[in-house]
Amino acid sequence: MAQHASVTINRGFYLKSPEEKTAYANEIAKGFGISDADLEAVERYKDALSDHDAWNLPIMGYVNEEGFGYAYAPTEAVAADGWDAHKAFLDMPEGAQTAFAIRMLCTHRDVSRAGARMFLRYHRGIVVLRQEEDGTPMESSVE
Repeated sequence: MAQHASVTINRGFYLKSPEEKTAYANEIAKGFGISDADLEAVERYKDALSDHDAWNLPIMGYVNEEGFGYAYAPTEAVAADGWDAHKAFLDMPEGAQTAFAIRMLCTHRDVSRAGARMFLRYHRGIVVLRQEEDGTPMESSVE
């Protein structure tokens, strides 16, 4: 069986402050060789998401198809003002895309966490593992 890279997310970070979540995610991202320039690109992208009121869109392209599981639907992330959040995501450097997805693993938004897991798995070959706050693996921790 082939070995895959993995990232382990402690569920206790879902409720941490934005600064703590960012520091945690950046530490994980740097473990994958993500540069400071990529992290700066993530900050610019986050600003654009806020400017276009696009945070609740399926940014990384994955949507839940009403009980059929997640599907890649790259045209579903267009903001009310016409800005395409998914296209802007794909226009970032690969390292910034990966760093942003890792950050979204720690967010309170289910759509963002699920999209991040799908993106990391299918576009980067990174398996997401989850653990309880005390560090024990969660049941069905492999996503």
